[in-house]
Amino acid sequence: MALDMLTGPDAAELLEAAVSTAGGRLEGWRVTQVDHRGAVTTVAYAATVQWPTGRTDDVLGATSLAPGDEPPRIPGTLTLSDGQNRVCVWRLPDDPGLPGLATAMNQQALSSLLTSFGLDSSGLRTDLVSYRPKRRAVIRISAAGGVIYAKVLPPGDVEALHRRHEMLHGAGVPVPHSLGWTDDGLLLLENLPGTPLRRRLLAPGPDLTAGLPDPHDVIGVLDRFPPGVLGLNRRRPWSRRAPQYAAMVGEALPAEAERARQLAAVVAEGLRHTGLGSDPTHGDFYEAQMMVDPAGRLVGLLDVDTVGPGSRADDLACALAHCEALALSSPRHADRSLAMSRLWRPVFERQVPAEQLRLSTAGVLMSLATGPHRVQRPNWEDATSRMLDRIEDMLRAS
Repeated sequence: MALDMLTGPDAAELLEAAVSTAGGRLEGWRVTQVDHRGAVTTVAYAATVQWPTGRTDDVLGATSLAPGDEPPRIPGTLTLSDGQNRVCVWRLPDDPGLPGLATAMNQQALSSLLTSFGLDSSGLRTDLVSYRPKRRAVIRISAAGGVIYAKVLPPGDVEALHRRHEMLHGAGVPVPHSLGWTDDGLLLLENLPGTPLRRRLLAPGPDLTAGLPDPHDVIGVLDRFPPGVLGLNRRRPWSRRAPQYAAMVGEALPAEAERARQLAAVVAEGLRHTGLGSDPTHGDFYEAQMMVDPAGRLVGLLDVDTVGPGSRADDLACALAHCEALALSSPRHADRSLAMSRLWRPVFERQVPAEQLRLSTAGVLMSLATGPHRVQRPNWEDATSRMLDRIEDMLRAS
């Protein structure tokens, strides 16, 4: 099974083969992300490697190949087989799904690109902000001209995301202005003002709601989405994929498979006669996507890849479910996260049917229950079970 092969002890042999082919020696490794989707599993690793030039901390990636898939023919990737499974392994930045990473993480190539966009690249520094193998990465770029961000996507997705940013920015939605895109999948975005709302939630303080957005302000940002959003592709909301995510939970944690399946079935049955909606939606609307000023006003909105037609209830449910998930994952900060949920929920329930909001929140939380395993959180099994406990409590509420 590819999941066991890529996350168990045998993964060391795969990584050692990939590193030694490039001239290094693997000294240590650990799994940092697991993306398990049916026949294909993709994993990221933090690795310590001894190279002829010295020891470095590297990011490695590996993905299983489905039957019939052609192995990528990209320099820096290595395809291996144990007789049953075939696996492609690489070292950042040679991700076969994100060719733009090679540009974004190469000082000379990136400097030339910034210059071609009319930007001052002197004093160039880069930081890898986030990385999901084969799916996306975000690079923070600092130079004399200021700070911008490069979003790295599969090349076929980048122009459409640029158009989304143009549409929303032109309508006055506080999203980053797109400076342009490249054929290999780089989207250059201006920096937004403000502080990430998640950081505000994790900050200590006696007043739990100080500096948190008013729920009417949150709804007001969604109200500014232009009608053109309804012409974009519809994305199936998180809540409607609860059975799919329950199956992923069960595969990673068989002891909870039946409970996850039953909870997801309750969500699916409760939403069965509810339409998918025809509202302009963000599609992944929660605190990590929101930037706020010192007073808590929402001054920025990130990650508009999922923008399209849908139900306002799903956007609001996503925001509430992430409050619950953040409280469960960071008990020290749970009071403030739950205080924000209590602040927002009554207003949200006046916007959309309360029962639909409750069921959709439970469905989104099921999707988030895959997170502890995906990011390999310590004691992820217990964290997953606590998520299911909260979903169960939510579905019992009347």
